Amino acid sequence: MEIVKEAERIVENLQKTKAPALNGKQNNSKKTLFFDLCLYTILYGMAYLLKEKGYAVLSFFCFLFLSLYLFLREREREGSSVTLPGLFALGLLFGEGVATLQLSKLSSPWTIYTWLSFYLSYLLFYLGYHGRRYFSELKASPSPENTKIFSEEAKTLDVSGKKYRWSFTEGQFLKLCILGLLLISYFSFTVEALALGYIPLFTEHTPHAYSYFHLKGLHYFTTLFVLVPMLLPFLYQKEGRLNLFSGISLFLALLLPILLVSRFQLLFSLFLFVFSTLYQGLRIRKRYLLLLFLFLISAYVFLTIERAHSVSYLMGIFEMKNDKLPIFLVQPYMYVANNYENFNLLTKNIEEHSHGFRMAYPFLTLSGAKFFFDFPLAYPIYLTKEELSTLGILYDAYYDFGLFGVMLFSLILGMLSSRIKELSRKEKNPFGGALYIQFAFYFLFSFFTTWFSNASSIFYFAVTLVLAVLWKGFVHEKNSAVSL
Repeated sequence: MEIVKEAERIVENLQKTKAPALNGKQNNSKKTLFFDLCLYTILYGMAYLLKEKGYAVLSFFCFLFLSLYLFLREREREGSSVTLPGLFALGLLFGEGVATLQLSKLSSPWTIYTWLSFYLSYLLFYLGYHGRRYFSELKASPSPENTKIFSEEAKTLDVSGKKYRWSFTEGQFLKLCILGLLLISYFSFTVEALALGYIPLFTEHTPHAYSYFHLKGLHYFTTLFVLVPMLLPFLYQKEGRLNLFSGISLFLALLLPILLVSRFQLLFSLFLFVFSTLYQGLRIRKRYLLLLFLFLISAYVFLTIERAHSVSYLMGIFEMKNDKLPIFLVQPYMYVANNYENFNLLTKNIEEHSHGFRMAYPFLTLSGAKFFFDFPLAYPIYLTKEELSTLGILYDAYYDFGLFGVMLFSLILGMLSSRIKELSRKEKNPFGGALYIQFAFYFLFSFFTTWFSNASSIFYFAVTLVLAVLWKGFVHEKNSAVSL
């Protein structure tokens, strides 16, 4: 007991000498955050003015510089390339820069609401993310109440070794989860294939075979394989080596999107794998990175051919101002830029806001509430072209409440992201990290769809949270105070 009291006195003295340094660091951090916000506003304003004056290329370079600057600042601030504000800047602002080039005849002049929506979205996200972190650090700063790190409970803890609630090791439980996800996916896929009578990969001249390969409710479980590659780096960290189980699991997880002819599911799986590797602080050897890249390109081209989308068909849909541009530049450009044009059409043509029902759609669907109650869910979608139906991350927020909806959504998303970052640092639970990695992917591809009002995304979050709770119950140390 005397040793503990002496240790507490030493820690208290250290905290007193450390407090001024911490305050100085907080003040410096506030200054750099304020500088970044000012630079963001100036460069965004320049990009807007240049675009309005007809200098689209210069506007694009403003957005390019701005997104790269914010990403690099956040990477330096957090010490990781998998930084949520940084990836959101790359996804939202770089995507906006690409869209300002307006290379397609489907483009139209942007409304002031379109410009303000994207400007305020990142601004409010940034304030929510860093504001919450700042106040959390301020609250946790040294005080007489929290300088005693040796609590009465800690004095009685038995720290002689790990005590597990059940007999699962961490590696064994991760393997069980991976195996369970694969079994559910393949079982659901088999049921769908038998019920529908075909497998998308083996059909001919059917461009939308995957779009029709759905059994209501069941298809969510078919796509659970996307979570498997993300868990493999966590398994490597627990076991310290790659083995046959990891190789077979990765193969099976990447085989299903090929059978489904789903380019998105393939990209999603691989990006989650790469983000998970970076999140763990692991480095992928160059030859493996090259092989991964070649596999991705080859599979993407193969699936594009299998979807029976000819170059002439695609160019006819995209309606480029310069029809001599190669398809390998046109297709990714349109996948980014047209989502901003769809949002712009929404701000121009919306007649009635949806008052929260579009953002609530996944919860009403997954809970089954929409089958028992009559909700107004059939709102028109404003698209430049019927075939180009993807929407950006802000679409539903604006549809619900206009500019206020975008601001509120972005602020809450920033605060939530900060909380998830905090938990992922504290937790030994790999599924807390898995949740963070999903957020990272959604932010990098924020131009692609309405991730946080998408039923599939919410379903993946729910499954990840269930696995996190199971991990804590079956594996985590009995005396751990950590909670998710």
